Amino acid sequence: MERTAQTARLSPLKEGLPPEKRVFAEDLRGVFLALGVSVRRYAARRHMDPSTVTRYLGGERVPPWDFVAGVLADLREADSPVTFEAETGLRSLHREALKCHRSDSEKQTLQDRLAEADEETRRIRTRQRALEEALMDRTQRLAEAHGRCRQLQVDLEGQRIARRSDLQLWQGEFDELENECRDLEQQVGYLREALAVARAELIAAEEQCHHLEAQLEQAQDLETAPVGRISLMAVLEETDRSASVAELITVVADLESRTQRAMASELVASVSRSREVQEVAVLLAGLQNAGLHAHAEAALPALVMTRSVEETCALIVNLYHAGLDEHLVQLLRASVQLHTPRDIAVLVRSLHASGLREQAVTLLGAACATRPLPDVVPMLTWLAGTGLDGTVASAIDAVAVERTVHDIVTLSCSLTEAGMHPVKSALHTAAATRRSAYDVAALAEALSRAGLHRDAESVFSATQNQTIEHLLALVSALQAMDKHHVATAVVNHAIVSRPTADTQVLITDMHAMGRHQQASEALITALQSAPPADLSQLLDGLDRAHPGATVLLERAARTAGYKEAAAVVAGLERNGLAEHARTVFTCTVRGRPTGHAAWFLIHLNQAGSAFTGSPFLVAQAQSGPPAGMAPLLLALGAAGLHEELTCLLQSLAYRDAEEIVLLLKQLERLGGATGAEREAVGNHIMTTTAAAREVPYQVVLVLALEAAGLSGNAAALVSAATASKGRSFTDALRKERFKHHQRVFSRAFWQRTDPHVE
Repeated sequence: MERTAQTARLSPLKEGLPPEKRVFAEDLRGVFLALGVSVRRYAARRHMDPSTVTRYLGGERVPPWDFVAGVLADLREADSPVTFEAETGLRSLHREALKCHRSDSEKQTLQDRLAEADEETRRIRTRQRALEEALMDRTQRLAEAHGRCRQLQVDLEGQRIARRSDLQLWQGEFDELENECRDLEQQVGYLREALAVARAELIAAEEQCHHLEAQLEQAQDLETAPVGRISLMAVLEETDRSASVAELITVVADLESRTQRAMASELVASVSRSREVQEVAVLLAGLQNAGLHAHAEAALPALVMTRSVEETCALIVNLYHAGLDEHLVQLLRASVQLHTPRDIAVLVRSLHASGLREQAVTLLGAACATRPLPDVVPMLTWLAGTGLDGTVASAIDAVAVERTVHDIVTLSCSLTEAGMHPVKSALHTAAATRRSAYDVAALAEALSRAGLHRDAESVFSATQNQTIEHLLALVSALQAMDKHHVATAVVNHAIVSRPTADTQVLITDMHAMGRHQQASEALITALQSAPPADLSQLLDGLDRAHPGATVLLERAARTAGYKEAAAVVAGLERNGLAEHARTVFTCTVRGRPTGHAAWFLIHLNQAGSAFTGSPFLVAQAQSGPPAGMAPLLLALGAAGLHEELTCLLQSLAYRDAEEIVLLLKQLERLGGATGAEREAVGNHIMTTTAAAREVPYQVVLVLALEAAGLSGNAAALVSAATASKGRSFTDALRKERFKHHQRVFSRAFWQRTDPHVE
């Protein structure tokens, strides 16, 4: 009854109103009546003239939007707010009503612009305050950073001065140690020469002792022997001069049995010094067969000291033919220790001329490996130009194996100064092929520090021809020495120069060792450099080993550059390996940042790849959920491949609205792309959808986007659909939005009278 009374106090709508004013006035009256207050009471509340409010509600005048906004605000305070859609529709009707009076429309437009300008002013003022506060904070932090920087400069300068003094001190200590090492090396050389002289003197002293011992025994025999008995020493001297080899062996055996070992050894040594070489060889053989080889071995050093080099060589030849290998080795060892460098070189030449090439190599190799470094170059120099290059090259292997890396570098410098480059090359080749990978890496580094850069390169070239296991150890050694670029060069050279099977083993072994990055780089290099006929063999081999070609390709795609990845995909595609090419393509597009993927697609498109063609894109759009296409869409947009992007979107436009919403949500979540790029792709999706689909689908999609919080995309779709479909779309959208809203009762309802009320 109260509501009816209030309604009766509302003046009826003015007759002859334009449709726009009438529709707006009806909606405004419905909103006002929801307040439940009279016109006069509301006018008092807002300090307005009641007649003005009556004219507003009767449609005679179009109120300013502030009045309508006040009514809506009062409804919100009364816990009866209107929906956002209803308020938006009321604002649209208000603007349409204003257009009937140009002056009011222009005034309202100016008021709206003033409100927008005021809002922009407040926003700018707020931003200005925020910027001023940020500027003050950054200025203060900059001042603090400058202070810390100045303090760090002071501390750094102090540390630099302290380190300079420490460096000078360490340099001085290093120079002293270097001089000490040089002096010690000279002393070692002198001591070795003195040791050789002492050994010779010891042999002579031993001989003198043996001689005096023999004389003493002779004297004792003379004292105790009966008259007419011949002395033992006399017998020995006579035996030394005239006895045959068989008799000498018998005498030595007799002395051995009588515990006269020193005299027996002296007899053998004396005979070895005085008899012909052939007889000495026969004597040594006989002693060996009689089990008296100890006396022969004791006599060999004295024989080397007293015999000429030619006689020593002849004795070695006779021992060789007699099969006395133990005596021969003992004689060679004594020659290495006691002969001068020149005599060793002469002995090597003599042995080679006698046909004992193996013994010549053994003698020279042992001398080069054990004698002081200053003795090695003279020996090799005296052998130069004698036709013994093969012997020298074979003997130099012992140096490469037995000497330290420092000795090899020092010897290399000496050989360079002497102009013996072939010998040096043989030394480096032997070291590169017979030393461990770590020693080879250390040798190349030491040669580079010594200025022998070409020699270092030759060492690397030689060592890279070794087994895969050696190469892996070499790469590990280079990594430990922080020579990453050199390690990469070694791997790349192996991939280019070795068979495909070796490349496959190299990649899988590096992956098994935990060097995944190196394995990925090696795989990319192999796929780019391998001949087309070997690509299938390489991938099949990787498939047979753990973890398989697919895993290795995926890991390689996550780290490869976009040019390399594009080249790999194009190469695999050209050679019929489409599945492997798809693996690299998918991992690159979905697993790398948008900018990287965009450049990857640009290079693929320039190569004429099918992965940027319409058939593939259509198949991609139809094969999986649209949300999975988000990375590819962003990459195509960033790459400027608009035709390809449009082709893909035209296929996606026929998917369900829910799938398109999920696609746009996925675009928002993806990183690696700017907001402008995501917005551009989203607008492109909306434009393509508006052009491809009919009005019902467009309306459903707009409502789904608004419900998902994608208001920007919804607005873009509304704009595009309105431009393409016109009023049919807007009417359908409005009908769909307001079909569940309660309509305001008609004017006839509000004007009817209750029959029970007078």
